[in-house]
Amino acid sequence: MDQIYNGPGGAITLLKMTMPRILVLGKNERDLSPIAASVAGLSHFVTSAWDLNSLSDAVANGSPEIVVLDMRVGPGALAYTKDLVANYDQVAEAPRLAVVEGIDFNELSSKYLDDFILYPYEASELALRIARLLSKSQSAKSGVQISVDGLVIDTESFEVTVDGRQLALTFKEFELLRFLAAHPGRVHTREALLNQVWGYEYFGGLRTVDVHVRRIRSKLGIRHDNLIQTVHGVGYKFVS
Repeated sequence: MDQIYNGPGGAITLLKMTMPRILVLGKNERDLSPIAASVAGLSHFVTSAWDLNSLSDAVANGSPEIVVLDMRVGPGALAYTKDLVANYDQVAEAPRLAVVEGIDFNELSSKYLDDFILYPYEASELALRIARLLSKSQSAKSGVQISVDGLVIDTESFEVTVDGRQLALTFKEFELLRFLAAHPGRVHTREALLNQVWGYEYFGGLRTVDVHVRRIRSKLGIRHDNLIQTVHGVGYKFVS
């Protein structure tokens, strides 16, 4: 989503929304509305999803930093949302906050959830819990080095070495390798990789990902090229 304003000299300028992205998930659009409204009121960019079509639309323009799950509908809500996001890597990576009315300790004890809040809630409590999860999300992304089997990726200097040998990677090659290595064992579709590395405004085809993976493997060399594995019919994963 873009915001339009009158810039200097009266020119119309498009600004990308810089506020944190939060995705609200549940079983139906009507029930999600009050939760989405209260989250948006905390100056967050909010999208909502209740089925595969709405989820595809919700993540088309960027990945969420936090996912808020509406679990007020009772048993089965957690399983429903798990199934809904199963094929969306960019959603599955985000910390999760459950909104509940009654306390079901069986579901709330799930490691899938990072926190929960009782409905109805105070805006101040919601703001605090979201702020904590945002901090956790940002901390998880701030690692300086990723090291695997002689491969070292320095995310601050943008340098990559293999057994002490520095690799000459383009910026996109570096970003693709860094993203894959930061999520070892997780399979990423080509669509998800395009979204994460190139951004939703990129209009190139899925073959772009294949070309960059092939170049990275060539530069890694025979001993390390199998760190990036092809999952046929799906995409790629990094093996640590």
